[in-house]
Amino acid sequence: MKILICGATGFVGQHLTSSLQAARHTVILGVRKPSQPNDIAVDFCKDTTKEAWLPKLAGVDVVINAVGVLRDSAKQPMALLHEQTPIALFSACREAGVKRIVQISALGVDQGVETPYFQTRRAAEAYLYNSVLPEPVEGHSGNKKSDSTQFLILRPSVIYGADGVSAKMFLFQASLPIITLPDGGKQRLQPVHIDDICEAVILWLADNDVHSQTVAAVGLEATDMRGMLDSYRQQLGHSKALHISIPAFFVGVFARIGDFILASPLCSDTLTMMNAGNTGDATVFTELLGRSPRSYRTFVNGEKADINR
Repeated sequence: MKILICGATGFVGQHLTSSLQAARHTVILGVRKPSQPNDIAVDFCKDTTKEAWLPKLAGVDVVINAVGVLRDSAKQPMALLHEQTPIALFSACREAGVKRIVQISALGVDQGVETPYFQTRRAAEAYLYNSVLPEPVEGHSGNKKSDSTQFLILRPSVIYGADGVSAKMFLFQASLPIITLPDGGKQRLQPVHIDDICEAVILWLADNDVHSQTVAAVGLEATDMRGMLDSYRQQLGHSKALHISIPAFFVGVFARIGDFILASPLCSDTLTMMNAGNTGDATVFTELLGRSPRSYRTFVNGEKADINR
């Protein structure tokens, strides 16, 4: 298949590119400044109309959208990056006859947490369902296969990959003899490995009887922030650490300060989403993979095993 990846230079996009190329797909990288023969110019802040996308989709079978930002800003507005431009892209896909769309969304968009991050992600998903999903056939329930565009919406929890920014941050924190935990580290999450994300996409693309679906991309089991860090620390071979809880009041103060520091991963919105929890049912993801997803308890040791092969 000829596959266009938007967000190809990001963490998820880079891993998807490598995995899809290894699976012998032709991968086109959507980047701001093309430098390779298979690169095309893509700018989610400027390519905000269907007409801007149609020429870029000539001969493309699959479009994967892995564009995303955690913080809203004037230079990278979520309203464009998560909503307006993806909707323009999806509209162009349908008109151009693109057969498959993969949208990398976020776990929790449907839980009623009204942050700009979730609102804009949810709007792009809604467009796919309302404008791309085929009308149901009388006598049938659920999504059906058709000759029109099919889509896969993946909603990942926290994604682990040794080269990922968040994983590096968590591993560094886990390696310290003293681990500070916001509000005791009781925030719930269900980390998923980047390799499982990539494998799920490849398997879905290889399925000739594929149908449109939304999948919670989560690891085998849920935990909390403290449990995840303790497991990473154990896998790194360290003895138990001293835990210090930062009271919720002070975490809130730090988050409000972070509202004015764009480089900070902590702000009022990210704190709201973190406190809301980030877990889901792994049943459909397991079905898509044809096996159980990996557990956060094996992530670090698994990376070591891969390196030593």
